[in-house]
Amino acid sequence: METKSRFFSPSPEVRITLIGLGLNLGLLALKLVLGWAARSTALVADGFHSLSDLVTDLVVLGGLRISQRPADASHAYGHGKFETLAEASIAFALLGVGAFIVWEGVSKVIRGELPSLSWAVALAALLSIITKEWMYRATVRVGKKYRRSSLLANAWHHQSDALSSVAVLIGSVFAGLGWAQADGGAAILVALLIGWAAWGILKHALHELTEGAFSPWDRGKVVAAIEGIPGVKSWHKLRTRYSGQEAFVDVHIQVDPELSVAESHTIASQVEDAVRTALGGKVSVVVHVEPSSDEEERA
Repeated sequence: METKSRFFSPSPEVRITLIGLGLNLGLLALKLVLGWAARSTALVADGFHSLSDLVTDLVVLGGLRISQRPADASHAYGHGKFETLAEASIAFALLGVGAFIVWEGVSKVIRGELPSLSWAVALAALLSIITKEWMYRATVRVGKKYRRSSLLANAWHHQSDALSSVAVLIGSVFAGLGWAQADGGAAILVALLIGWAAWGILKHALHELTEGAFSPWDRGKVVAAIEGIPGVKSWHKLRTRYSGQEAFVDVHIQVDPELSVAESHTIASQVEDAVRTALGGKVSVVVHVEPSSDEEERA
């Protein structure tokens, strides 16, 4: 019953991805059919970009489903890294699409063929720009609210598709004016925009997969939360990392050695609560309590 309930009442993260999947399916059909009919390499390339969007929507749905599984004996820290793997898959898909488009664009520039129906190509590109920009903004809003890295990566994929459609729009205008190389040049520009988006996504995913620490901004929030708790004389060995939507913080704090175990535990619990509040979302905090010394306080 619980599984059926989740299926018929999807979470906001799943809902926005399903909406994107449906829109990408429609744009894919429009761009490929019209692109082949008009002999527009740029629009066909943009269609394959939408195809990669469609595939990554499916990857994101799979990553979201697996990452939401609770911790178990085989994954004591949860399944959040599956979402990061989905993010990396999106980047590699973009790189593959970009390489294919470069090949097609260069070939079209060499051949110097003019596409037909330039006005129809321009209208299709304009529709894609409006649709994908809306999807970008909606997906970013949900991704930030629920701290979903794969959604944010998918949002950039949406925007890269919008940018590539801008290139197609410009190319179709110049092709309509008789510039034979405009369509192929627009396709190459599309590929460069896709590669730029892929690099940004891949860099973020690799940082998380290699246990990269928080950004200075998030680390600063953690430090402020720790130092704001009365009874914490000093701290060290702060370690931070993200795993999908969950954050992990590990820190050693020094307290007055005269305090009882119960009093020290209370301070540690207050530190945990303060860090969770500062970061928001799902946060796992481990606080090690140590007695302070005069030398440590001076240090």
